[in-house]
Amino acid sequence: MTDLKAAGAVSRTVSGMMERRNGGSARWLRPVLGLAVALALAGCETPTPPANGEVPGPETPDTPSPAPDASGGGFTFATSGDTTFDDWRASFASQALGAGRGRAAIESVLDGLIPLEEQFQVAAIEQAEFVKPIWDYAKSAVSPTRVSTGRSKLADNATALTGIEAEYAPPREILGAIWGMESSYGAVIGNIDAPRALATQAAKGRRQSFNETELMAIMQLIEDGSATRTQFAKASWAGALGQTQFMPTTFLRYGRDFDHDGHKDLWANPGDALASAANYLTQMGWKKNQPWALEVGVPDGFDYSLGDGRKKSLAEWKALGLAPANPVVANGADALSADLFLPAGSYGPAFLLFDNFYAIKKYNNADSYALAIGLLADQLAGRPELSRPWPTNIQMLTTDQAMRLQGSLNTLGFNAGAVDGIIGRGTRGALQRFQKAHGLLADGFPTQAMLTAVLNAAGD
Repeated sequence: MTDLKAAGAVSRTVSGMMERRNGGSARWLRPVLGLAVALALAGCETPTPPANGEVPGPETPDTPSPAPDASGGGFTFATSGDTTFDDWRASFASQALGAGRGRAAIESVLDGLIPLEEQFQVAAIEQAEFVKPIWDYAKSAVSPTRVSTGRSKLADNATALTGIEAEYAPPREILGAIWGMESSYGAVIGNIDAPRALATQAAKGRRQSFNETELMAIMQLIEDGSATRTQFAKASWAGALGQTQFMPTTFLRYGRDFDHDGHKDLWANPGDALASAANYLTQMGWKKNQPWALEVGVPDGFDYSLGDGRKKSLAEWKALGLAPANPVVANGADALSADLFLPAGSYGPAFLLFDNFYAIKKYNNADSYALAIGLLADQLAGRPELSRPWPTNIQMLTTDQAMRLQGSLNTLGFNAGAVDGIIGRGTRGALQRFQKAHGLLADGFPTQAMLTAVLNAAGD
């Protein structure tokens, strides 16, 4: 789902929205509607297609009639049968012309479109990276099939990856992990027409400006020869493209023609797709030869409230008793700044996150996504598995319970942000402050016991 998300495969109300509501910043831009494919990619090895096996591309009604442009651009499109859509398209075509896009590209992108059927206009699909327990999401990311396939794919593309590593900052295992998570190493790139998906959302008023900007980018990509109109017929629900699931604007800014054949082929050319992802991460601040994170052991009596986003050098964290589980990766990193991440509170593995973790989040602004990419990359590189298991026996809060927790924390003056049922950093931080104020172990992890404690304090 990159600014990618913006978007990635999914390409993902939800795309970054959930994390932003809880204190994050938007990445890559996967709009809400992209998520059906992303859910499948994150939750299992192959996504579940629509019932009929595919979503059709642009279509023209059996008996089309002209739908003239009332805004003065001189365009005439066959009616879609939807007046709202036709009016939007006429206006947008003139807008695109005024913005400098060529008439041929405008007509190529917009002619023959009809809105996606209502069953595909998913307005509230919840993204896997926000609603699944983090250990389930992480487990699916490092499944044996995904790891073995990834190692094979990296070997098959070793020559190209050597060249990409020489030119860009990220290592091949990070690129491989993104490749695997976004499209199952190119096996699942989407079967929805990107202009149709983006136009449907723009016409219906969902992130209209965003979707119109993406459509403009498609027109420009066609005009400059980077891609053909036919290629854009294979995309995600959000309009994300190719093996690394770039949104069109990200493709326009960061796409690379790695083999110098005159085309930036994100669909069929792994070299172009991986070089584009490498370029994106480099531009987002990836630091060469630095780790993305380190798993650390936490000593008894540790002050878990230190896991509130504050940054310290690795040497300082070590002095506080945190012990890197992988000394080889930690070697030479003592001066690097990191913050402590406790995705399962005091019950599961703990991580020190370095700047490269946040570069991954530019691809998809979810902690669980970035963690999954890093863990998969470690497995592709042959590094050890986590030393501490996930607490899979813990019963997570339901959405309604999470909303009650957030509402009560807000009532008590511990700002949890929006009451949306999504447990992000904002909610965890608020719970952590509540725990510290009440003499509890301040790990910020929302267990059933913590819900009861907060509700009791609020008189609920």
